[in-house]
Amino acid sequence: MPNYRHPIIISFLDYIRNIRRYSIHTLRSYSYDLDDYTAFCNQFDPSRDFIELNHSAIQAYLQNISRKGLTAKTLARRLASIKSLYKYMLKNNLVKVNIAKEIKTPKINKELPQFLSLKQAEKILTLPLGNDEKALRERLILELFYATGVRISELVSIRFRDIRMEEGVIYVMGKGSKERIVMIGNDAQSTLRQYQNFLHERQIAGQDHYLFPALYKNRKGGNGHMAVRTVFNVAKKYLRKVSDDEKLSPHSLRHTFATHMLNNGADLMAIKDLLGHSSLSSTQVYTHLQPEKLKKIYEKSHPHGK
Repeated sequence: MPNYRHPIIISFLDYIRNIRRYSIHTLRSYSYDLDDYTAFCNQFDPSRDFIELNHSAIQAYLQNISRKGLTAKTLARRLASIKSLYKYMLKNNLVKVNIAKEIKTPKINKELPQFLSLKQAEKILTLPLGNDEKALRERLILELFYATGVRISELVSIRFRDIRMEEGVIYVMGKGSKERIVMIGNDAQSTLRQYQNFLHERQIAGQDHYLFPALYKNRKGGNGHMAVRTVFNVAKKYLRKVSDDEKLSPHSLRHTFATHMLNNGADLMAIKDLLGHSSLSSTQVYTHLQPEKLKKIYEKSHPHGK
């Protein structure tokens, strides 16, 4: 946190943390973006509070960070943070006009998601060797990423009470505190049961315990979940063993889940729900990955397709 943070920014961050229930990663991004914006406003016009400035301050800020060589994607994220702030201020009668509303978002060229081939996906699940707790934990992390398509923040937040082994499902809390159900197949269930036995022996497998407890107790002595960075490093370690593509990350296993589902005939709306996307447009990116399949569907389904 900077030496000084505007009270309105503090209030807004409290709102998205406690009311909107945004993830810690989203919260961190908002904090950085808005601290940077208000710091610029202080230099842009030191005589006035940032809420007294007009849209030219936002435009000047975007031009300033653009000159620093930031990508269109980063510019769009910064502007989205600012727009959310002004929308919040208008709703709470802190400003009379939303000066950010009419500022256009930079056009972003959508990057196609990185994903593993079926052969690579099958291989990565066999790499954590052994049946000790560490090997089973790492194998389960990879299997759940691939079997369910969960985000890394959702994975670490799974508690035993969220798992319905008899139904083959896990209840996941996604973005915006939206709960959804994801499926776990036989392979993931088998690994989960073996891994769970180790946690039972250590008496950390109760309903309120995390599936992936922290490897070390925090300074307060509480039982938190495994750090996101730790899970990221586990996935990255094995991704490097099946591919030279350094862009691959745990999120690539989510993309792999969606791509393989679509390639095997899954309905796009079903994939949307399984991924926890709020709109179909986020899911439609996966259709760009399989032009040959779409061509075959067209030729088969359209009267004039042949």
